[in-house]
Amino acid sequence: MNSRFEINKRKEYQEGLLAAFSVTLPDDFRSDLEELMADKEVSAATKETVRLWREIVAPFGNTLSYIVNNRFIPEALPSIVQDDSNDHITMLAEDVFDMLQRLNRATAKAFVATVKGKTGCIESLYAALLEGDKETFVHLLSDRQCDATPLARLCRCCWDDVRMGTTIKEDELAPYLDYMSELPCETDDDHALNQAVQQVQPSWKRLQESDDADFDRDLEQYFRDWRQFYEAHFRMCVHFYQDNRTDFKPDEQKLFDSILEQPDVQLLLKESAPCIPCDADPDETKPFTLPRDFFEWPHASMMPVEHLYIKKEVVQRGAATFVELINYLAENGYIEDHPAVKALFAYRLTGRCRPEGTLQPIIWRGKNGKSYELIFLIRYLSDRGDYKKMRRFFQGPEWVKDRDSSYAIDADSKFKLKIKEFYPGTCPF
Repeated sequence: MNSRFEINKRKEYQEGLLAAFSVTLPDDFRSDLEELMADKEVSAATKETVRLWREIVAPFGNTLSYIVNNRFIPEALPSIVQDDSNDHITMLAEDVFDMLQRLNRATAKAFVATVKGKTGCIESLYAALLEGDKETFVHLLSDRQCDATPLARLCRCCWDDVRMGTTIKEDELAPYLDYMSELPCETDDDHALNQAVQQVQPSWKRLQESDDADFDRDLEQYFRDWRQFYEAHFRMCVHFYQDNRTDFKPDEQKLFDSILEQPDVQLLLKESAPCIPCDADPDETKPFTLPRDFFEWPHASMMPVEHLYIKKEVVQRGAATFVELINYLAENGYIEDHPAVKALFAYRLTGRCRPEGTLQPIIWRGKNGKSYELIFLIRYLSDRGDYKKMRRFFQGPEWVKDRDSSYAIDADSKFKLKIKEFYPGTCPF
């Protein structure tokens, strides 16, 4: 074991964590903020919006993005690089370079190491990255000397950090807002953020009108709309943190909790969110189904802590077989026979179609109260069985002490035979 490498890696991570929380801004941007906050003609409401972003939203969101990019995604790296479900989404070599530049060196090096190509290609790419030589980096990826598909898969999973918003130029804001408004809305938080973006868009357009006679009033409205955006974004980040709190280390939790414990923040989170249309609870009288193209839907790998990665045979045998599996589990009492529980089970195993709201543990009822059947599923249906996630996603059975995978053989014989009927290439019997 290279202890020096591990020490440096962990030291870099901790330093980056604190830097992300402090949100170091570009000099010119920070100067503009200081000037705005010192201007006596700027309203208190506008200053409060700036303060909300600077002291609450930015530190929380930036720290969350840092942890996702530099710990969660690297921990799920083997599964992500094998997931080809989002390969229809292209990513330019220039964008890959820009994303890698924002990551820790250890993270970037691990990402670049997934590239497949000629001898020395990886070393050349990493050297160009360290030197900030974007032209050479792009050239190496563009002239087909190497296959950067796994690298692109990883970079697509990365979250933008909050500081990125400080580098958006004036003529880029409208396209940025258009992009934000077109993001899919699968949860209440998504809808709230989308609604806030749609309020900001017309405010920004009015400010761009050269003959705007009510500029001061429109500027006030613009900042009020941005406040709605910041609040919606903050709630989304908080809900992600709360849903997955056990995956964060104590020092990370301490940073987040230092913000959440502030009285103003607690009041903000207690306030009711905007009224958003959402689907009613699933009808228990209707049979559980999934869209025929379920496995073609975008993969939620941007939140790798929330789900497992399913094996390719499960994907290849399609949604209908997967529905049969879930219905079998419900009909035989392994999980509750309820559409919402089945939908949550589908998300936990595949990362597709995230249910709205907080994700509760699924009650698993194994034979004789044991966890063997669940271990069998996790071992043979998921890629790189993650038993830590299994214990967090499910509750109810008696967990084994260690070496979980070795207990798959003890699963009920009829159960193993049935799962093999669904997925004969993956499940032994």
